[in-house]
Amino acid sequence: MGCVTQFLRRAEEILDVASAERQCQEQETAIVIDRQGGMRMLDPTGWSMPGLLAEFGAAVVYRVKKSRGAIRVEGWDGMQRCELQRPANSGVYRDTFAQPAMVRMSRALAPAIG
Repeated sequence: MGCVTQFLRRAEEILDVASAERQCQEQETAIVIDRQGGMRMLDPTGWSMPGLLAEFGAAVVYRVKKSRGAIRVEGWDGMQRCELQRPANSGVYRDTFAQPAMVRMSRALAPAIG
């Protein structure tokens, strides 16, 4: 895979925005993007990634998890999965581009939703 996909690029942008927030309190958010490009943010408690994809007819789902030590973005579109992580800002704003994100991306078969 020689090029960066829109799927991964969007995950990087979400990580940049989450990292730029000055206060780093523990929280988790799901971002559901539908096939027309509409976006919905919600509490992912009790939801699996496949469940969110099916329930909202989404094209892709991202889960953002902020903790004391790190900020993580996980993305899934039914065929591709990615996970990006960088250290939390510890309450001090830093240039988000100065912090490299650790990236892991893999292709996976879409599990049966049932």
